[in-house]
Amino acid sequence: MSDSDRVETNNVPGMFAASLTGERERDEDFVVCGEFGNVRVGVLCDGMGGAEDGELASQGAGMAFVEGVGSIVSKGTEEWVSQEFRHGAYAELLLECHATVNSVAGEQGRSGTTLTALVITLSEGTPTHADLVHMGDSRCYRVAEGRAEIITQDHSVTGDMLRAGYIKLHEIPETAGNNALTRSLGDEAASLADISTLGISPGDSFLLCCDGVWGPLHTEAGLWLPDSPLGQQPTVEALVNEALERGSTDNCSALSINLGA
Repeated sequence: MSDSDRVETNNVPGMFAASLTGERERDEDFVVCGEFGNVRVGVLCDGMGGAEDGELASQGAGMAFVEGVGSIVSKGTEEWVSQEFRHGAYAELLLECHATVNSVAGEQGRSGTTLTALVITLSEGTPTHADLVHMGDSRCYRVAEGRAEIITQDHSVTGDMLRAGYIKLHEIPETAGNNALTRSLGDEAASLADISTLGISPGDSFLLCCDGVWGPLHTEAGLWLPDSPLGQQPTVEALVNEALERGSTDNCSALSINLGA
C-alpha cells in the first residue's frame, strides 16, 4: 500500500508508516525510523522543489536527522538525560539538515522540506520522555480515546492567520496561502525548529502526517481516524487511503508511533 522506497521504518517497535504518490508524478515525502539502544526516532518529511529536488531534500534531511541522533547516542554521553543538552543537540543537527537540503537544490535553486520528528527515550523498556522536533506544515497529533489533538503549529501563511484569530483550524485547507511555508529546511534564513519535550504515558500514540493527509481529513469535527487502534499497519494505511478518497491531490504519508509497543 506504500511506495516502499519512501518508507523505512526499519522494524522499530511501535512505528508504522505508509506513503502514497497519489495524483502527483513523484512521491516527495519520506518517512524514516531508527532505534539506537534505548532511543527510538521517527521522522516524516514532505519535500518541495519539484522533480527530483523534493525527493532528495526530504530523504536527505530525514536520513541526516535519524543518523545524527544515532551518532549522538552512540557516543554514550551521560548528558542525554539533560533536556537542555538534547534540545541543543537537535538544533545543531538541524543546521546539518539545512546544509544537506541546500546541497541537493537543482539549477533553479528551489528545494526544501518539512521535518517533524519524535525522539523517544526508554528506561528498561518503558518510555520516559519524548522530544518533538518540528519545522513546516506537516503535523504531529496525540491520539487518545479515539480523538486526535494537534500538538504542532503550522509554519505557514495560514498558520499565522490561525494564530492571529482570522481563521479556524478546519478552514486552513480552503484558505489561500495554505501551502505557503514560513519555515522549512533549506530556506534562506536557516530557520529554527520548534523543539519541545512532551509529557507522556506508556500507552500514548502519536500520528505524524503531511498536509496531503491532514488537509482532507481535518474537518470541523476534528481529524478523521479509523475505527481500529492507531498503532497498527492496516490503520495507518487506512488513513492515507481515506485522504486520497476524500480528494487529496498531494502525496499522502503518515507515521503512527505507539509508545506502548
